[in-house]
Amino acid sequence: MLDVEFIFPPLSVSERYGSRNIGKGHEGHLPPLGLASLAAYLIEKKYKVDIIDALADELTDKEIIEKILQDNPKAIGFSALTSMFHRAAITAEKLKKKFPEKLIIMGGHHATIMPKEIMQKHRCFDILVYGEGEITFAEIMQKFREAHYSIEKFLNDYKTLAKIRGIVFRNGNEIIMNAAQEPVQNLDELPFPARHLLPMRKYIPLPNQYLRLPVVHMLAIRGCPYNCTFCSNNAVFGRKIRARSPGKVLEEIGHLQEKYGAKEISFWDDMMTANRKWMEEFCSLIIENKIDITWTCYARVDTVDLPLLKLMKRAGCWNIFYGFESGNQQLLDNIGKRITLQQIRDASKWTKQAGIEIRASFMIALPGETPELAEQTLEFAKELNPDYVQFCITTPYPGTALYNDAKKYGKLTKDFDKFHGWDAVFVPKGYKNKQEILQMEKRMFKEFYLRPAYVLGRFAKIKSFQDLMRYAKGARFLLGFTS
Repeated sequence: MLDVEFIFPPLSVSERYGSRNIGKGHEGHLPPLGLASLAAYLIEKKYKVDIIDALADELTDKEIIEKILQDNPKAIGFSALTSMFHRAAITAEKLKKKFPEKLIIMGGHHATIMPKEIMQKHRCFDILVYGEGEITFAEIMQKFREAHYSIEKFLNDYKTLAKIRGIVFRNGNEIIMNAAQEPVQNLDELPFPARHLLPMRKYIPLPNQYLRLPVVHMLAIRGCPYNCTFCSNNAVFGRKIRARSPGKVLEEIGHLQEKYGAKEISFWDDMMTANRKWMEEFCSLIIENKIDITWTCYARVDTVDLPLLKLMKRAGCWNIFYGFESGNQQLLDNIGKRITLQQIRDASKWTKQAGIEIRASFMIALPGETPELAEQTLEFAKELNPDYVQFCITTPYPGTALYNDAKKYGKLTKDFDKFHGWDAVFVPKGYKNKQEILQMEKRMFKEFYLRPAYVLGRFAKIKSFQDLMRYAKGARFLLGFTS
């Protein structure tokens, strides 16, 4: 019998990528590290915990119910992004009907952004956790245990519930939102994520995101000091940077090499180069200790220069993801990006000089954009010629300034299951309709990737059979966006 069963909800390929012809085997599943971190924290507190990654394991609701019957947890916890929330709600409804005696808790990104709305609409969730969940979830389980795991006794004890920071609950027909939980300040105190509860063999990134297998995903930093109008991550982790010490990150890398044979680390941190001193110390430790590891990360163009990039290269960094977003300065200003086109050009040049590959992200259908301005972005992408590029359709996620201001710039649907970045949920005034945006996306992918110079350049970089297989898989994936 378990104390807690965490569930990452199921999602089909078509739900994830919209109408694109993306077949199985190209999903690029990512581990739910948030749930793994929660699980590790609870295990440290002596609770029995398991995780169902229904997305990676491609489980149906029926199979999830069977697993719950088998494990018999006292509480069930869900986590979901905005685009996945509808699936979490569907599954939770079925579980609440089948297991009314079990405490069902909703948390994660979307829950943090729209806490009261969720609790008003979805009675299948007994409690909602918003913000960082480790401390709050542990407090919930402690109080639930003190209530002898009686859901009626626990949920009717309003005085006790009112003392748990970071939750939303019902007091009769009233929705109560308690004060926020204080974020964990010293991340070194947290245990490593409970990856042993996850199907680790299934978390292979998309072909342009790894050099060596096995790849293991990591987070070292919480928070981002910037305030781009389209990003909702600040709603969860805030704008204050909190980082684990470089030494603790190296300790986890060693653990992953020993337990999972990791040859490469994929860092998910929103912006790993925010603190230059931290990055310099991290890279120096890898070099001094002769750690055999390659790694990728996310960075901003205004936080790097050639000396730092050369140090990162020496430490094993081979690929950086940059959010270039647009080839038009006014559009960059419209989304509060606070970078210039020249800074993008400089960072691109320096990264290539350091011998690091570039994954670049551009956004289509930004506020104030027209098809003519999108042409500028396409030409800018060709000028920069990054190793890989993605053209994401602008999605004003709930909790962002862009979501709040969307009506000023165009039309926005609130069909949240389409908020995955691959559907035109927002149509700026400069576009005729959704179809024009989707056609622009398809054209941009074709014109960038099917240039003879680009194709020949990729062939020239093939150095092994593994490289050949990565490129072949990547080409098949690309066809889903251009066909």
